[in-house]
Amino acid sequence: MLHLEFEYRNGQTVLKRDVQKAPLMVIRPFALPCGTLMAFIVNPTGGVLGGDSAQVRVSVGPGAQVLLLTQSATRVQPSPGRQDAVQDIQFFIATGGRLEYYPERTIPFADSRFQQTLRAELEPGAQFGLLETLAVGRVAMGERLKFERYRSAVEVWQGGRWVYLDRVDVQPGLHDLTAPGLLGAHAYSASGVWVGGQAPEVFPAVPGLLACGQNAAGAVWLRATAHRGPDLDAALGQARESIREQVFGAAPLQVRR
Repeated sequence: MLHLEFEYRNGQTVLKRDVQKAPLMVIRPFALPCGTLMAFIVNPTGGVLGGDSAQVRVSVGPGAQVLLLTQSATRVQPSPGRQDAVQDIQFFIATGGRLEYYPERTIPFADSRFQQTLRAELEPGAQFGLLETLAVGRVAMGERLKFERYRSAVEVWQGGRWVYLDRVDVQPGLHDLTAPGLLGAHAYSASGVWVGGQAPEVFPAVPGLLACGQNAAGAVWLRATAHRGPDLDAALGQARESIREQVFGAAPLQVRR
């Protein structure tokens, strides 16, 4: 369990309250040159196991700007008992606040099961950014599409209006995911969304790798797939900063790990 509450106080964003229960914890936040407060979510164990249930709640007050990252990849360990490892994430962003969540890659090991729900509720005038990546397994160890099931559901609401929904349910044993139009021979995929601010004039794109667009509710979406993780990460980094600058008017992130 991890509950975080941020607020804008005396000209800066601060962590007002945190409740932590192992295995999830947060490293003491620090401000980036752009003024955004950055915090790392840490799981010091070897990964998540079948039967685990993690709960993350984050509240961002008016005027506060927060960047949440994870320190390392989410490694979903095998589940001999065929139980899901569950992660439930809920964000609340007040008017004038901004929350960006860019976790490291999720890697489902062979025979693993993972289920994640993420719901972001924004007041009018709030901003939210999300970018997630998924590997098809430990490819270098011959575990391509060897996991049992991966499920993810992302919902974004603004002012009580549903503006974005993304559902993924990958079951390698039931579907031929190597078929054209699906994963094909690719080993990595990504999805992202940015809500609030201005409509982009230019949507980043890399033929055969990355595409962006905007839905009828104004949410900017991103989809990408790649053979190699470094190729995907490089394209995502450039696209993310382009979108952030156009949508939020935000300065580039200068993240030190």
